[in-house]
Amino acid sequence: MSGDQHGGGRWSGPADVLTHGQLLRMGDQASAALLSHGVRAQDPVAVQLPMCLESVVITLACLKIGAQRLTLPLGDNRDFVRGRLNSSGARVVICADACDLDGRVHSVKANLDRTLARCPLVETVLVVRQLARPVPWEPGRDRWWHEDLAPRTLPPRPYPDRMSADIPPASGTSGTERLVFEDPLSSRSSDDGDHGWGEDPTQEASEGNLLRLINERPPHHI
Repeated sequence: MSGDQHGGGRWSGPADVLTHGQLLRMGDQASAALLSHGVRAQDPVAVQLPMCLESVVITLACLKIGAQRLTLPLGDNRDFVRGRLNSSGARVVICADACDLDGRVHSVKANLDRTLARCPLVETVLVVRQLARPVPWEPGRDRWWHEDLAPRTLPPRPYPDRMSADIPPASGTSGTERLVFEDPLSSRSSDDGDHGWGEDPTQEASEGNLLRLINERPPHHI
């Protein structure tokens, strides 16, 4: 059974631009997917991916669960990868279908399949679509990453403070009040004064004033 019979695509271009809230919710979805495959705190999760959005999301998911991310190198490192999988006891592996590395295409999933022939502990392989290429497929073991995440719809997760565009404006406020992009140094602060720390323009300098200046001035100004 070939992987190209499954739908879905990879993140690319403008779709890589996410709000904090969207990224955190994807991490929640990914952690739910890993939990459904039996991953618990301290369990290793083997990851064989290039630099991509899914790699970041998986890291967030492992942090949320308390699982240990085990990064596997790309390329022809079959013996090394097999040794890491067997020594770690990883039961879940997340890999790319293929990737473009150093100017040539690496068949990540096909190489991993040959490696897993001698890795009896691996129970689940989650495949992330990168180049949408046909891949070998092991029914019952292999699953598409995007299909595991897609059904797991979650309610919006509020982000602390006002960083995420997903958070609706508070009652009685307009949406433009959520984010302020002005240069904070372009205008005076509400507590700006005409004299600095410890300075008292009404008194002449004295030993008492000097001691008060030392006591009032922040340590990094001393």
